[in-house]
Amino acid sequence: IEVQSRWLLAQAYRQVGEWEAARDQYRTLAVSSNANPYQADAQLQFKELQRLLEQFTMPPLDTQAIRLTLEQLPASGGFDQGIKKMKADGVTTLLIDLGCEGTGFHTDPPRTSKAPRHLLDLQALLRSYVERSHQLHLLVYVGVNLRCIGNWHDSPLPEWRDRTYNVTTRQTQDSRFFDLFHPEYQQFLDQFLAQLSGEGVDGLVFLDDYPMGMYDGVSRSGLTRFQTAFGVSFDPVRAFQPGFDPLRASRASKVSSRSTQGSSALEEDSVFWRWAGWKARERLTVVEQLISQLRKRHLTVQCGLELHPHGLTDPVRALVDYAQDAMEAIRRPFSFFFVRPEIDRQSSSDQLSAIEKLRRISTKAVLTRLLPVLDDPRRVWVSMPAERGKRIAPGTAGSSTSLLDEFPSGIGVVHDLRAFS
Repeated sequence: IEVQSRWLLAQAYRQVGEWEAARDQYRTLAVSSNANPYQADAQLQFKELQRLLEQFTMPPLDTQAIRLTLEQLPASGGFDQGIKKMKADGVTTLLIDLGCEGTGFHTDPPRTSKAPRHLLDLQALLRSYVERSHQLHLLVYVGVNLRCIGNWHDSPLPEWRDRTYNVTTRQTQDSRFFDLFHPEYQQFLDQFLAQLSGEGVDGLVFLDDYPMGMYDGVSRSGLTRFQTAFGVSFDPVRAFQPGFDPLRASRASKVSSRSTQGSSALEEDSVFWRWAGWKARERLTVVEQLISQLRKRHLTVQCGLELHPHGLTDPVRALVDYAQDAMEAIRRPFSFFFVRPEIDRQSSSDQLSAIEKLRRISTKAVLTRLLPVLDDPRRVWVSMPAERGKRIAPGTAGSSTSLLDEFPSGIGVVHDLRAFS
């Protein structure tokens, strides 16, 4: 195409946020053997876009993060002193977990008075803390549970609620969580994430503390989208018959042809597995679309995704119980992946040595499967429980360090302080 047309095309791509396409057009102009009036400007534009693209695709370096709740943030007056101590202790990153409360969620314990209850308050708090953290070269990430974000809306619409199947009543009912498949709720998520990113946060971590379970996601939006995709309907009442256990059925199918089952049962099983697979992939698609829209406005925002350990060690169980497909997620444009060893999800125990041994086994199992399929160990963040009264001491071989010694260097560590809230 003509030189001027290529320049205008590059400018148009950049204007609408198609950064990679714009970069490619600028590169063609910049390296052209025939001199053109746009060559010098194209070289500058190419270098700038290349730098920006590398910045948002490159995982954080040497991450040592502290995960804490809004209530655990140091009070404004003592924040500077608090983050200076964190910096001295070796912390590089704050991961602020928004939890699952917000303005409209009244079933959890009441917030403390210092915690923000409205989105504008949250934005103001983040703006202040991000600016002061950046002055000390600390990164700030915000952890979000997408099924909970509607609680930050002053008046969330009833139709935004997810639907879940009640095995006792054998009926669907409103969920305490929100429907990721509802178009209007997705629009609210898009606006919310853009507003958070507009406060200068370095990244978002899509947490999964409240996963979409086997009986969740049966909203009108979800069922309709599934039927559109496959041409068949999913009826939770028919699928979830008393005694239904897809994991047991899956194990049985490996050793039996199940030829004794009737065609109706086989058909219902087939629809269920299509539903389970679609639900996991559609959840990822929703998140991917949110990231795509976000990066058009905030190019360098890092976006990480939490993977349940079973997504790597027991993928069928993760698909059914958590709507997670880890291998599919790895093919999506996430900057990094956050994993918590399964032992961290269990209740506390006095048998600390046994817990530590199980944690090591779980961590090793997860990392052994995840690292080979990623291009950089820095794209892995692993959670470690923080020790009471202790933070990270630079240059020491703490338990998290020794645990990761056998793996490539660069893995990020998230020290979870929420237990001490």
